[in-house]
Amino acid sequence: MAKVDGNGVVTAVKPGSATITVTTENGNEKATCAVTVVQNDAKSVSGAVEGVWSKYSVVNVTGQISIPAGKTLTIEEGVEVIVNTAGQDPNNTKIEMIVNGNLYVQGTPTSPVLISVSAAERTAANTFKRLWGGIIGSGTCSEIILDNAIVEYTGAVTTATSPSVVAGLFKAGGGEGMVAFNTNNPQGKYVVKNSVFRNTGEDAIYVQGGSCIFINNTFYAVGEAGGEAINVKAGCKVDAAYNLMYSPNTNGFKLSNSGADGGARFQAQINAYNNTIINAGWRRDPNKPKGGSIWGEAGCLINVYNNLIVNSMFRAKAPGWGVNGTTGPDLNSKMNNNFYASGPQQSTVPQHITNGTITAYDGFKAGVSDAVYSANDIAGTAVNDKNPNFENYPFATDPLLNFTYNTSWDFHLKAGSPALTGGKTDFTPYFSTTGISVNGKTYKSPVPAAYIGAFGTK
Repeated sequence: MAKVDGNGVVTAVKPGSATITVTTENGNEKATCAVTVVQNDAKSVSGAVEGVWSKYSVVNVTGQISIPAGKTLTIEEGVEVIVNTAGQDPNNTKIEMIVNGNLYVQGTPTSPVLISVSAAERTAANTFKRLWGGIIGSGTCSEIILDNAIVEYTGAVTTATSPSVVAGLFKAGGGEGMVAFNTNNPQGKYVVKNSVFRNTGEDAIYVQGGSCIFINNTFYAVGEAGGEAINVKAGCKVDAAYNLMYSPNTNGFKLSNSGADGGARFQAQINAYNNTIINAGWRRDPNKPKGGSIWGEAGCLINVYNNLIVNSMFRAKAPGWGVNGTTGPDLNSKMNNNFYASGPQQSTVPQHITNGTITAYDGFKAGVSDAVYSANDIAGTAVNDKNPNFENYPFATDPLLNFTYNTSWDFHLKAGSPALTGGKTDFTPYFSTTGISVNGKTYKSPVPAAYIGAFGTK
């Protein structure tokens, strides 16, 4: 792909082919020229990394990498970061990216940054194979921006020699898997927007510190035997909005104040609003049912509004809701104006049958343990009731345990959808006014919408 300026100078834009046509001023003569732009030569990296990975380049990560404290790595649009999946030592330790400094991933809608494995390994069989570790912000990591990034095939099980374990950021082994994106600095600033997290063995986003904005992201095939799309702990202040979460293993959101360390880390504070959560919770170990859409616990302060929860195992749940601010969320927390709808699909998992949760409606109706029922919720009174009328999604036929995402689906709402009204708009997200400054740019949280879910009409 190329462009031509007024002087006829041809400039490469991005890899691809183009035909340039030149016409004389009188229009009588034309000439054409075929131009092919190729990717920059691939380079290999390991150890300490910093600087700029230039547009449309291929970067092969051949060993453990880290961004040193006080240093910055910028990854520009169209870059493909290919992580080697071989074990790095006798423990079969997988590669991780440890961010002790700053990381700025700056893709575009048409040229996102891909952080993945080799093309040959991007298969359905490898969906939950945990081929590499993930992006881990340490206690010295000040800033991270992921804008138009695709992060996939993460979740490697840690070993005693995993860099994150050696640094005291994760536990070793015992089934402990890495997450796709993690933070550990309560003073840090982190923005993740317009990005895709998929095919990960554990949580997609798991934050243990920092001011965070998570907006307009897509999550699918998240978690093998457990795992959330977004998991928030103590030391975090978060606005999460307009995200699509398809088939997270356990929850779209897990929100808690665990990790407070006796007050060493400030109380977790989260606004989760205008998100769409589909097919959540069904792939969780059925002998350990927990969550199923949104799960609040352990003293966090949460505001959960305007979320569209469809075909998920349970409605929003919180032990001790409104009664016990230690085992459950802070008593000042709010959950309201959320929408629940269930198709007629049934699970055939024996434990689901025993638990009485063979349809999503079974987990939405009155009497469910730890479920939160609020005056302004919109909830179907039977299967197929309150169909949100998506533009293109098989509401009544998509299998409950499915995790294969169809990119042709469209979760915008058709005219007349019951989810187009009922959203709560009279609250202010934490960062909608002041924003968060990362890499010299201020990012602001979007205001809440009057519709429910991540998408209104087209």
